[in-house]
Formats: sequence, C-alpha cells, structure tokens
Amino acid sequence: MKTKFIFFLLFAAGTCFSGLQAQTKQVVTIIDDLQTLVPGNGIIQISSDPKISELIGAYSSEVVITETKKEYIKTKGFRIQVFMSNNPKTAKKEISDKGALIKGTFPETAIYTGYVAPNWKLLVGDFRTKEEAAVFKQKLLKSVPELGKEMYIVPDKVNIPM
Repeated sequence: MKTKFIFFLLFAAGTCFSGLQAQTKQVVTIIDDLQTLVPGNGIIQISSDPKISELIGAYSSEVVITETKKEYIKTKGFRIQVFMSNNPKTAKKEISDKGALIKGTFPETAIYTGYVAPNWKLLVGDFRTKEEAAVFKQKLLKSVPELGKEMYIVPDKVNIPM
C-alpha cells in the first residue's frame, strides 16, 4: 500500500511540475529564433554586439488578432482614386455618396477619404502591386460605370493584413 501511495505522489508531483514548466514562457530574441536549427532549412549565423540584441528586444511568435481589431502592416502599394474635388461645399457629400455606392457593391473593400489641401479624395482598396489594382479597377468599372472617368491608380501607403 505504501508503494502505491509513493508512486501516486511521484506521479502527481511530476504532472504538476510538467504543468508549471509548460506555463512558463521562454523569452527568445529574434536573433535567437533566426539561429535556431530547423530540419530541412539552412543555417543562419548572426554575429553582432550583445547590445544590439538588447536593443532589438524579445520576439513574440504569437500574433493575437481579435475580432474587433485586425493587425496590419503599412507598406508601399497602390489604391484606386475614385473621386477628387476641391469644392468645400459639395465634396464631403459626393465622397459620402460615392463611398456608399462602392461599399454597397464591394462590402469587403476598404474605402479611405482624405483631405490634402485643397482637395478631398476618395480612395479604394489596399493593393501590393499596380497589376492587382488594375484588375480591381476593371471590376469596379463594370459594376459602377458612372465613376469610370475619374478613376486612377495612385501610389500610397497601404494596409496589408498580417
């Protein structure tokens, strides 16, 4: 009976210890993560001053995306300029109307309004390449032809989802 009790205690202690060990998260820098040997991949060696590693900070391999907030990377890309006006009395209403028209046709597409003196602009989409923007521009022209005369592909900082 004593032997069974001792084995039970050892098993319980081992289970508790492994649970605690799983809960502790090892902090690894980006440099350490890059230098980790992965079967089937090459070897990366980074030689740098230890102070650089401290400046870089800890690496988080987990990206948490909640339902209400999405994470994006800002990068160079292209958007479609659908409308531009410098008339302060009518520009906001026209942007609102045309934005609602586009959003009704393409609800998943991002729409951006902005003011760069003296012009109000309505921009659509986040495209990495000019070709992606051109393809979407053709879809937009077919769906909403009345906006066709004002559509241009313009370079801009775009939001690319992670």
